[in-house]
Amino acid sequence: MKQILKIAVPADYFFHRIIESSLYDIQQQTGKKPNPNQLKGFSFKRKNANGTMSTMTITAYQPDKKYAYHMHTGRNDYDVAYNVESLGNEQMRLTYEETIEGKSASVNANNYVSGFLVGWVRKRRFKKMKRQMESDYIQQESHKS
Repeated sequence: MKQILKIAVPADYFFHRIIESSLYDIQQQTGKKPNPNQLKGFSFKRKNANGTMSTMTITAYQPDKKYAYHMHTGRNDYDVAYNVESLGNEQMRLTYEETIEGKSASVNANNYVSGFLVGWVRKRRFKKMKRQMESDYIQQESHKS
């Protein structure tokens, strides 16, 4: 799945929010507090919302530009990348890419079928996240004045 969104916030603001979320997740799962420059190659076990365990490995960290990770579960391998491009002071483009590779042909077939439903939900979630982030940024900026 690939999703491209223009978001009315600075690229560094958006990227900082992604990294904050990742660091929070790492701390909740491991008790460790790596600094952002230590993220690339960082690997940890994670308990998912459905109770299953996965292994997360941060595969890319380029400040204000790219954040990517690989997640291995018992059934699937996920590769996720956030590519951020500044379009000016308060405008950016996010290119989100996600690939899923199942451990078997039947898992891949199930992923393909469920991908239609999940893809629609994810696109709605991205639009909601975009609106929320823009709103948060406007609120933050109005408090600075």
